[in-house]
Amino acid sequence: LGAGFALRAAMERGQGELLRDMAAVWPFFATRLAMLEMVFAKTDAGISAYYDELLVPAELRPIGEALREQLARDMATVLELGGSGQLLENEPWIRESLRLRNIYTEPLNMLQAELLRRNRQAPEPVLERAIMVTIAGVAAGMRNTG
Repeated sequence: LGAGFALRAAMERGQGELLRDMAAVWPFFATRLAMLEMVFAKTDAGISAYYDELLVPAELRPIGEALREQLARDMATVLELGGSGQLLENEPWIRESLRLRNIYTEPLNMLQAELLRRNRQAPEPVLERAIMVTIAGVAAGMRNTG
């Protein structure tokens, strides 16, 4: 999240054109922006909010909200620098791969959050085993896409 903040600060100091020029002519910088874009595309603020809702004490939830807001700002900054309308606009096969992955991992994440909530209320070995299964399932889903 710090990279997007730094890029936004540079843009607010009037260096947006310089950053766009750097992205156009400097492969290292262009690759760094592309990597940020891919990392951002792999995030799911909705799942994060769901975990917070079920598992985080109310007084700590503003931390997650602030992080999700910063993530949204950072995504917007990277899109603005790249001149794209959506993340991975120029990498449709990666975008599709992530979409297909999420079809399987999102329900597992939601189930995991619910199982963690139940296990906190009344720990049971069957719940702990189910949590481990969801961890393995999410890990398998992330294996090839990150």
